[in-house]
Amino acid sequence: QFVSPSPMPGQTATVNVSRLLLVLAAALPACLAAASGNMNGDYVVASGSKFAVPFNSDYASKGYEYFDVWAPEIATHYGEVFWTDQHNQPLPPHIVQRFANKTMAIVGYEQDQVMVTPQGQPGLNPDKDVSVPINWAYNHHYMAWMTGEYSTLKRVHSSPEDTSAHGARMRWQQEPLPGAERFMAQGIPTSQMFSEGNGGESRKSYHGYPKGYAQLIASPTTWHITPMQIDTRNRACGVTPNDLDKCVKFQPGPEPLQARYGLGTPANTNYSGLLECPCNSRFGGDPSIYGSATLTKKVSNNYGGIAQGTCAAGESILTATECMAAAKSVVPGMAAYTAQTVHSSSVPPGCSVQRQASGSLSVVFNTAASTAGCSPVGTRSATVTAATTKVTLKLTL
Repeated sequence: QFVSPSPMPGQTATVNVSRLLLVLAAALPACLAAASGNMNGDYVVASGSKFAVPFNSDYASKGYEYFDVWAPEIATHYGEVFWTDQHNQPLPPHIVQRFANKTMAIVGYEQDQVMVTPQGQPGLNPDKDVSVPINWAYNHHYMAWMTGEYSTLKRVHSSPEDTSAHGARMRWQQEPLPGAERFMAQGIPTSQMFSEGNGGESRKSYHGYPKGYAQLIASPTTWHITPMQIDTRNRACGVTPNDLDKCVKFQPGPEPLQARYGLGTPANTNYSGLLECPCNSRFGGDPSIYGSATLTKKVSNNYGGIAQGTCAAGESILTATECMAAAKSVVPGMAAYTAQTVHSSSVPPGCSVQRQASGSLSVVFNTAASTAGCSPVGTRSATVTAATTKVTLKLTL
């Protein structure tokens, strides 16, 4: 289990705590938890154009059980975006034991961001947890997974078209383990995912499922969360549980010039421009705001060549322009060459370089999902000349 170090002065320490609600199958003993009300109070529900319609949002009155889980502590500075995976966390032992080789039915969940006592020990004193105001640490979104004895989370390559990866080359994917087939044959999942796009509204959004519906999972053992939250608390107002009554009317802290489209912070604003994730002059800043000397975002790539086979997943060149740049970096002194884009099953997929009989090079970008690979067949040569003796060595293989 990973726990962030205790916050330094000026840092905010927050913890994401989730409450998962369970409905009992008829075959299980009906040992309900004590009714203690919802984690976040009553929920207001809309129906079509009607707001605050009559609706019972009290989970305990529906006969549901629940258990709470705490994520590792997060310590951030003002203006910092925390978008970091927090690794596998164990479910409570009594839950693991109770549902070993059984099916758990999740019929809803609640979520909160809290400051814990003592720092660094989430869940030790839940009665002392203090909710973090939304304008202290803005919950942009989060993604959570639950796995079990017969499933795992694995990092896999993502395709450029996969928008869920936000441009990253790797993403998390749930995969079954041996033994999962006996549950899956009955239509029972061995893992589950909880994606919360409306992070800021998550605490007061009702996440109960319609009657008769649930997320099922066999033999659950662990949960896993990747939160994204933005530290927006003006440090002049304080950042401890004792500072909740300070700056009750929102007071923004310093903001990058690029926030709010470069128009500046208006008087009496009720939100932070940091919510836009604006760039500054050091990282990705817009030259129209910061001037031509800004250190705008620069992407550099390193390329390598393989003599045979095909590139591994996630390593392929994606455009013809990038293919030409890669060829020039891998083949020094490339002077005589031709370039073409093809769609062929007989040419390696992506970017390849072929030496012709004349000695010139052919750079080919293949848009087809070909299974053909590079071949070491043919001759290769290299020439080197000593600067002092002027002796030239040419080696042909």
